[in-house]
Amino acid sequence: MNFVKADDELWRLIAEGDEKAFSFVYDKYAKELYKYGRRFTGDTDLISDVLQDIFVHIWEAREKLSIQKSIKFYLFSSLRREIIKRINRSYSGESFDEFQHKMSWNESFEQVLLQNQIIFERNHKITEALESLPSRQKEAIHLRYLEEMDYEDISELMGVKITTLYNLIFTGLKTLKEKLPNRKMLIFLLLLLLGNV
Repeated sequence: MNFVKADDELWRLIAEGDEKAFSFVYDKYAKELYKYGRRFTGDTDLISDVLQDIFVHIWEAREKLSIQKSIKFYLFSSLRREIIKRINRSYSGESFDEFQHKMSWNESFEQVLLQNQIIFERNHKITEALESLPSRQKEAIHLRYLEEMDYEDISELMGVKITTLYNLIFTGLKTLKEKLPNRKMLIFLLLLLLGNV
């Protein structure tokens, strides 16, 4: 069944026990969620467990749950919160902030570059520029441009004020501009992030 419905309608159907609506939401977001989880940990079993737990919880609590924003925001924030909680539990001697530098945001950007068949030299320079960004800037740029979330949702998801988020993205883009002095290459990267290439 093809669902092209607003989130509130989809959520209403799920709350009423519509398995096709539930499957549609799972099929639409599971792959994106899994990729997002990989930015936090290489433990694929942990990511799969968290994903399964989130969807089981949704189905079991469907009559009581309500979504304040979008289904996508609910799923991403649930996944992020639960993975961070489990990482903190597993790495009790190391805070999540200390753990953050191990996250691999570069993969998501590299996939976009490869999907668009960019020549090696350009790909290498853009990848180097992206690698120079701190994890928080990469996550903010990833959520804003690749996941197309709005600033309010990203702010809530990452647990930062909107002004801080603006600063993260602005500083990240400024760094990219400095690292990519070739104007054409910078414009190409920005168009790529905005989905116009």
